[in-house]
Amino acid sequence: MVAGLQELGLSVKEAKILVYLIIRKESTAADISRYNDIGRTEIYNYITGLMRKGVVFSTFDRPQKYYALPLEKALDHLIETRRGALQRLAESKVDYCSMLERLSCSMSLSSVEEKESYQILSGENSIISTVRRVILDAREEIMLLASEKTFASFYHTGIVDDLMGLAKKGITLRLQTSCKNVQDYIGTNLGGNNIVVNSGIEEKMVDFVLVDNKDIVVMLLGGGKSDKAKPHGFYTNNLPIISVFKTFFENTK
Repeated sequence: MVAGLQELGLSVKEAKILVYLIIRKESTAADISRYNDIGRTEIYNYITGLMRKGVVFSTFDRPQKYYALPLEKALDHLIETRRGALQRLAESKVDYCSMLERLSCSMSLSSVEEKESYQILSGENSIISTVRRVILDAREEIMLLASEKTFASFYHTGIVDDLMGLAKKGITLRLQTSCKNVQDYIGTNLGGNNIVVNSGIEEKMVDFVLVDNKDIVVMLLGGGKSDKAKPHGFYTNNLPIISVFKTFFENTK
């Protein structure tokens, strides 16, 4: 629950305090501090933050007591707050880009030559966003090696639809997956010569998406002790690394 609340913008200690208050119904700052092993001076900062977020209330008692919204209402409130913030950011995207372009022009900055680089990715949202960004830049070919779990995740987040749309535009999709019922996800019409599927392969320790032999997103499997462990991976445009994964893909049976 604490991990889920962090996804909604709370810090670890804010999340622990909120869960504690939801369970205890009502508590003083002293009790919150004692039962959560958080210093008294810190407690008031975290409580104030939770009050500003709209999920914790203070009474007029002396000493003051604090209570929280019920869990379902607290989650609804935090989700709606995050949704509103993301919507405002999306609506401002064009203005931000235009503003930054004007600033760059006024500073007469020369363009930077693209270099080989990498990113460390943590969490499903970060990985999914990076995969979508990379595949939507595809011009010729996408190689996808995916476990059944990863392929199902790609289906539910819309990436499989993106891949099918790219295949219809003439981009070659080469798919290797341990998923045996892949047709349930992409249909029986595999798009002619643009989609090549090898299903039911042995599951590997990594999944990856390789685009046009120049960009790759690698997802590391089996790193966590449970299914709820945060997934990790990396992105790179390093050609030697890419060539290794391409060879691995082509030798996978």
